[in-house]
Amino acid sequence: MARKKAQQQITLEDIMKLGPKKVIMLIVAAIAVYFFGGQGLFEEQEDSGFVAGTVARVVDGDTAVITVDGAERRVRLLGVDTPETVHPNKPVEFFGPEASAFTKQTLTGKRVWLEYDKSPQDRYSRHLAYVWTAKPKSINDETMRRDMFNARLLLGGYAKVLIIKPNNRYAKEFAEFEKEARNARRGVWSE
Repeated sequence: MARKKAQQQITLEDIMKLGPKKVIMLIVAAIAVYFFGGQGLFEEQEDSGFVAGTVARVVDGDTAVITVDGAERRVRLLGVDTPETVHPNKPVEFFGPEASAFTKQTLTGKRVWLEYDKSPQDRYSRHLAYVWTAKPKSINDETMRRDMFNARLLLGGYAKVLIIKPNNRYAKEFAEFEKEARNARRGVWSE
């Protein structure tokens, strides 16, 4: 009991006695525990690697606002780029309204699961994720085609592939989905 009480009374002075190298290691360890030990940014992330949320609204074909644990996240869909419809400095692009309408019709108000890749946010503080309309038990070609919304955008010709490293988990599959849509002259490939 006395030992436990002594641990609770560690002061800044006690920490500084450890020396600069040990203090730095302690700080790095604390940061690692905070971000990777189930606390902090991904506190609600389940063991499966998916974060559940509800689509509050759709901004355009490849961006949505998703509510997770009561907080809104602006989410940019990874690996895809739909034609512009709301960019302040660009005109509405071919098939942009259709892509935006498809995203709104499919996702608005729906429960979704976010799958993050290596880099969870971009320089604009948008979350970067693959959006699933059903939580997959396993990930394969069939579940991607059916339940991953990013893949559905590509397969329907609503988007082109846009891979920005390090977020390239599905680059190979996305290239195949885009090729399939292009060969069938769907959506953006019909022009």
